[in-house]
Parts: sequence; structure tokens; C-alpha cells
Amino acid sequence: MDDGSYINPRAGEVRVGELALTWLKGHEHKNPRTYRRHKERILLHVVPTAVGKMRVKDVNASSLLDWLHDRRRLLESSTLRLVFDNLRAVFDLAVDDSLIHKNPCLAKSVQDAKPKRGGGGRAELTLTWEDTEKIRVELPDRYKALVDCGRGLGLRQGEIFGLSPEDIDWAHPDGAMVHVQRQVVHDGSFLAYALPKGGDDEDPKDRWVELTDDVAIPLREHMQKYPPVEVTRPWGSKGGDPVAVRLIFYTREKTAIPSNWFNSYRWKPALASAGLIKPLEPDAKGRRWEKSRDVMMHALRHLYASMMISGGVDVYTLADRLGHADPAFTLRKYVHRVVGAGSKVRIAVRSAYTRAA
Repeated sequence: MDDGSYINPRAGEVRVGELALTWLKGHEHKNPRTYRRHKERILLHVVPTAVGKMRVKDVNASSLLDWLHDRRRLLESSTLRLVFDNLRAVFDLAVDDSLIHKNPCLAKSVQDAKPKRGGGGRAELTLTWEDTEKIRVELPDRYKALVDCGRGLGLRQGEIFGLSPEDIDWAHPDGAMVHVQRQVVHDGSFLAYALPKGGDDEDPKDRWVELTDDVAIPLREHMQKYPPVEVTRPWGSKGGDPVAVRLIFYTREKTAIPSNWFNSYRWKPALASAGLIKPLEPDAKGRRWEKSRDVMMHALRHLYASMMISGGVDVYTLADRLGHADPAFTLRKYVHRVVGAGSKVRIAVRSAYTRAA
């Protein structure tokens, strides 16, 4: 008791499920969509399980290994990893409240058994520049410039859908710049505006990205042909305050673009027409396609990142433009080999020898 390491044996009587609900309350003020995902994981995969019904002080490595084994039959590894992270946070709370001495999720045997994060990104680009040109040709005219915003600005799909002409500073001292400050997101089947990924009131995660003529020209042409329209959506979630934004990209009905609809009925058909994927059922009007996750719009962002590194942009600047807090993540996940990189190695070595001489 004198050195603060004493734990009252009665303190850990609370059930894990009850403590998990307490942990949830502390996250209600965060991003509502993130909170909703936390809540779904806790209510589905922690509270009703054997571990959820146990007293906090009784949970050990063996019971967590049983829980992992049970959940693996229901969840993919990526989802189970997120659920495990939530459970670990619940036990962190138990430690902070002096209910238990240490977090059982951190036991070596549990850490060895938990789903691991994926390793580095793929060595090769899943979409080359030539591929994106083919896709651009096959997309309906009103959506062609989306490709330029992905490969030329490195924006996420939702950020492109939420782009407004008011976000572009054409007179910036360093040249035209794009202020990335919102995205279009799904709250269930409902569309809303939100801050960029990971943003909250304390740190909105907005950023500025250079707009070159190569992207500005097709963007201007697009806006001349399809003038921006004002679209009102709630902010943050379905029940959020209504916000009106002039959108550069929108549907024929002059609404914000739903990503699920766009991916299924515009992007994938364009991929198929470009010869990059095949329909599983030719007569199903394009509703079912072979696996295409690696060639969706997000691949344009990977292309942007790889081209920036190949062009000499340092990883810290690139991470800032992509909205990544950790440059190591940028290198690990977003940078791939590009055609012609071998010649740059030769030039770099030759240059080093020339300077040394």
C-alpha cells in the first residue's frame, strides 16, 4: 500500500461486459461513426461472450486464448484485430482503475496468438498510369476527372466526393493549392459530411495539397461542363446539423455520390471495360465481379504516393500531403516500385561517384 502497488482483491469483481460499457461511454464524444463501430464490436463480440461475463480479476491468458479461438470462427483477421484492440483498451481501463495489476491482453502467449497486422504493402503497383488512363476513358464523362483527383492529388475517395471549388486557392503564393477539409461518408445508408479520416474537433486532420496544371486543367473543364451544385447534408452523422456545400462532383440527380453505388455501378464496370477485372456472372448486369479490392479508387492514391517518391519528394512531405501522422506507415503501405526506377539507381550511384571525385 505504501508504494501504490497494492490491488484490493475485491476490486476486480465487476464483469468485463459492464466495464466495456463504461469504456464505451468515454468515447461517445468522439467521431460518432467511430463510436458506432466501437459499440458494435463491444456489444457483439465482448459483452455476450464468456469473457464478457467473467469477473475482470478472473480473466487470464487462457480465457483470452479461448475467446480468440471462438471469435476466429466468426470474424476475418482484420476485424478480429480491431475487436481485440477494443478489448485490450477495456482492460487498460481496469488497470488504470486499480481493478487488476496488469492487462492480460499483453501476456506474451496472447500477443503471439492475436491477429497480426498486415506486413508491408505490395511491392508492385496494382494500377499503373496506363491502367488509370484506360479507366478514365471508360468512366462516364461526369466522373472522368475523379481519376485526376486521385492520382494527381492523392485524395481519398470520400475526400474527392466532398471537394468544393471553395477548397481551391488559385492565388496561393506557392501556386494553386487544394484545402482538404471534409469528406462524404456513410452513416449506414445515409450520407453525411465529416472531417477527413481520423479528424475530430481538437485535430481536424485538414491539409493542403499542391494543384498542378495537369490536374487543374481537367478540373476546370469538368466544372465548366458540370457546374458545382450546392448539396446539403448533415455534419458527422445522420442526426448532425445540416451543412450546405457546393460540390464539384455529384450524381445526375444533383446529390452527393454514395461510394457503394459508385463502386458497384460506375467504377467496377469501367474496370471491366478496361480489361482489369471480369464479371462473375455475365448476365447479372455487373452486380457481381471478381475480387477487385486492390484496383478500386484507393489504388489511385497509392499511385500518387509512388510517383511522388520516384520524383524525389521526401517521405515526410508525402505523409503530410496524404494526411498520415506516421511517415513510416506511408513508406510501408503506400510506396511501390515504379517502372524505370532501375535507371534512377544507376544515375544516383554515378552522381555520388562524380561528387566524390
